[in-house]
Amino acid sequence: MNLNEYVFSKVENQMLLKASIIDLATLMGHTATEPISSHIFCLEFDFTQEEHDQILLRLNLLSDKKELSLEEVRKQLEQVVPRTSELSKDIFNGMLKIFLKQFDIPLKISDLGDWEETNDF
Repeated sequence: MNLNEYVFSKVENQMLLKASIIDLATLMGHTATEPISSHIFCLEFDFTQEEHDQILLRLNLLSDKKELSLEEVRKQLEQVVPRTSELSKDIFNGMLKIFLKQFDIPLKISDLGDWEETNDF
């Protein structure tokens, strides 16, 4: 196997691994609008680990505010990870909810829908 074949094989294996993880997550109830993990969400939408951590850090910093609107939070996240602007409203809201829930971030977002009522943590 030459170097080009090896590199291609690694890429194919990574794609297979990604698809397998998303398949398993889907069987567990994962959807783009109701993700079960921030990491699986980022894997599905091709966000890097660094972008994941930037979103997490910004949300933690924003939690110092008393209350923010969804639009304010979205603008803040678009500043640190511009590709979040490409997400539809429902998918963005799903991403936001899983980050807040998974990392227990005490950020109140006034117009995030039924967020506070549906999560008991």
